[in-house]
Amino acid sequence: MRYSHIVFDIDNTLIDTTAAVLHSLQKALREVTGEHREVGQLAPVLGIPGMKAFEVLGIRSPELIFKIYPLWEKYMNAYQHTAYVYEGILALLEYLKNQGHDLGIITSKTARQYETTFIPFGIAGYFQWVITADDTVHHKPGPEPMNAYIWMNDIRPSQVLYVGDSVYDMECAQSAGTDSALALWGCHNPDGIPSTYRFASPEDMEKWFRDGCPA
Repeated sequence: MRYSHIVFDIDNTLIDTTAAVLHSLQKALREVTGEHREVGQLAPVLGIPGMKAFEVLGIRSPELIFKIYPLWEKYMNAYQHTAYVYEGILALLEYLKNQGHDLGIITSKTARQYETTFIPFGIAGYFQWVITADDTVHHKPGPEPMNAYIWMNDIRPSQVLYVGDSVYDMECAQSAGTDSALALWGCHNPDGIPSTYRFASPEDMEKWFRDGCPA
């Protein structure tokens, strides 16, 4: 078995949460600051921890951040009806599980966000191991979340394939010495993102595994 552990990001890899993340952030920002930012301007926050997102947006005032962040979480729950599991993901997870792969998650969500915005989709049972933003001091794109996963399972980096949609995911894998797969089905700007593999859809990824993971 080429990879004994297949590790997934959540947002825009397993579940399309783009609308929920961006529209809830847009609403929270407007409510607190009175500023309207187009959804496209907010896209750089996708795939990174919430607190890091404020830095990316140029918001450094602790007072503003601690007003915006809880509203963002609140409105995220209100927009959950716009999120959905990507077509083909269930079949992919079922195939990998049946083939004996261990499945894991490394996410920038906090443990609370994992419970409230991922568990309800009913696919958490496929994953034996979960690393959230609460489990490490430093987060993606650094190697610490992946290093924690590797240490937890007492495995080598070469045994892991990390599947994600953003440059932060790919850099996390690269810095930890693991191979990576860019989920093009959820990636908004794939140009220039380094990865070991790229897959257009979950179905393409499943076929690649069925074909023996050709180089």
